[in-house]
Amino acid sequence: MKVERRPTASLYPVPVVLVTSADQDGKPNIITIAWAGVVCSQPPMVGIAIRPSRYSHQLISRSQELVVNIPSADHLSRVDYCGMVSGRDVDKFQATGFTPLPASRVRPPLIKECPVNLECVVRHILPLGSHDLFVAEIVADHADEEVLDGSGRVDPKRAKPLAYNSQQRYWSIDMEIGTYGISRKNRAL
Repeated sequence: MKVERRPTASLYPVPVVLVTSADQDGKPNIITIAWAGVVCSQPPMVGIAIRPSRYSHQLISRSQELVVNIPSADHLSRVDYCGMVSGRDVDKFQATGFTPLPASRVRPPLIKECPVNLECVVRHILPLGSHDLFVAEIVADHADEEVLDGSGRVDPKRAKPLAYNSQQRYWSIDMEIGTYGISRKNRAL
């Protein structure tokens, strides 16, 4: 039997990403975001939701640029920290030991320790309520060679991405259980 509950943000799991931005002087900042996802294939776009009160919201709104850095589970404590303190008060690169690398197409830096980095230009900002949705086009894609498989795709077992659930818990995602089109192959529904 189903139990009806009050509406909540219960879609899970969601990816955990580190979004970098920069102020007008080029000083970088990092924010941990769990409300993130792919929103378009052509052109490739991602969406990230940020509360307007957050420092990163201000920086990204001004510059219209960001980098989505996909961290590894190996960096969980530093990832969590970047979501617990404000860049208004703390230099998160200095505090965490993350290394900023110059991006090729935008001002905010890549995070060296993250195996995948997506440089993005904001195309739309949609106010939603508690959060604003930034829809951003991916203009450059970087990946560590060590996390790529033989066909040049990111291997989650090697990249060890993080996920977040609605009970405020982090999870690692590193096990394949099927492929797109499996229902056609098995014909067992």
